[in-house]
Amino acid sequence: MNQQQPIRILIVDDHPLYRVGARLSLNYLGMNCIVVGEAEDVASAKRFLEQHGDEVDLILLDYFLPDGDGVNVIDCARAFSPKAKIVLLSGEISNPKVVGRTQGIVDDYWGKNMDQEEMKAKLDALFRRDDDTEALQYRIKAKADLSAREIEIIQLCAKGLSAQQLADHLGLSRRTVEVHKSHIFEKLDLKTTSDLVKYAYDADLVAKK
Repeated sequence: MNQQQPIRILIVDDHPLYRVGARLSLNYLGMNCIVVGEAEDVASAKRFLEQHGDEVDLILLDYFLPDGDGVNVIDCARAFSPKAKIVLLSGEISNPKVVGRTQGIVDDYWGKNMDQEEMKAKLDALFRRDDDTEALQYRIKAKADLSAREIEIIQLCAKGLSAQQLADHLGLSRRTVEVHKSHIFEKLDLKTTSDLVKYAYDADLVAKK
C-alpha cells in the first residue's frame, strides 16, 4: 500500500460507546489512518460496503451483532471490498464457536481489552509499514542469534502477556524475565514492547491470522 495513503477503516460494532473508544484509540496512535465509516449491525454494514466498498482498507468487526454475526458481513466484504483486511474485534476471540466459524476468513483476531500499544503493533504488522527495509532485514536475520527461551518470550509477548504473566507461565521470576527482555532488545536493537510485537510478526515468529 502507498504509505502516503491513510489506512481507511470501517468499524462494525453494536455498542456506540465502543465505536467511539475505538475511534479515539486509533486517533491516539498517531498513525496514518482514518475511520471512514461505522455500522451498528449486519444490515448497515452491508449497505456501507455496497456503496463504499472500494474505499475501505480495514474492517474492524465485532462477531455478535443484533441481526446476525460477523460471517454475514465478511461474505459481503469479500464481494465489495476484496482487498480489505478483516480483523475480528471481540471480547470472545477464544470462543471455539467464533474461531471455528471465522478461521481462515479473517486476517487477525484482536481482543477488546487490548491496549493502544498492542493495537499499533498489530496495525503495523498487518500493513507492513516499514520505512527502513535494510534495518528490518537485519532484525529478521538476527533471529538466528536468539536463544530458544528468548524466542519463546517474544512469542508470548506477541500474545499480549505482561511481564508478570510471562514469569508465571514460564515458572521464572519477574526479574529474570526482565533480564531476558533486556537482552532481546539489545540483540534486536529495539526499544519497546510494541517494537517487539511487530518484530515477532515481521520475523514470522507468530502465525499471521
